Amino acid sequence: MALAAAGVLGAIGVLALAGWLVTFPLDDFRYSSGMAGTPGTFTAAQCHKTGTGKGTRVCTGTFVAAHGGFVDPSARIRGARVDVGKPAQLRRRSDGGYVQPGPRSAGMNLAAAFGIVSLAAFLLVVLCVSPNGVSAGGYKRLRKNPPPWGTLLSVLVPVFGTALGLAALCALIGFLLSLIF
Repeated sequence: MALAAAGVLGAIGVLALAGWLVTFPLDDFRYSSGMAGTPGTFTAAQCHKTGTGKGTRVCTGTFVAAHGGFVDPSARIRGARVDVGKPAQLRRRSDGGYVQPGPRSAGMNLAAAFGIVSLAAFLLVVLCVSPNGVSAGGYKRLRKNPPPWGTLLSVLVPVFGTALGLAALCALIGFLLSLIF
């Protein structure tokens, strides 16, 4: 009985963690797709790399809101494709950060969201088919239990495959569109 309770609690934990984690890329998607945030123009005064190896490119400069009323003379953005002295379109986040909207970042954010869903589904499948997996009464493994527990695997496996495929597709489309735009 303790293993069954631990399995159910583990499944609830996986779902709760995945639900919380997926909010991050979806929130970023709103900004990178241009659906949220204050639109404006950023002009970099200087850019430099931080970290070791390839590092991350950080640019500082001035952000001017498109509809006036807001100017940030000390705006800072990480990893954006901007050139010093050339205006670039950015979105100001509600937390004061900046995002460069575009298909590459929007595609990567969607890929991350689908990847989290896929990983959660995979973990639930592993939990269901493991020798001491989730059970619902009589210490039978989930796949041997009557509906709805017996049908859970028939739902989780397609969710895993579909989410994984969508994650790969979003990443590929985002990458290809970034080559064009």
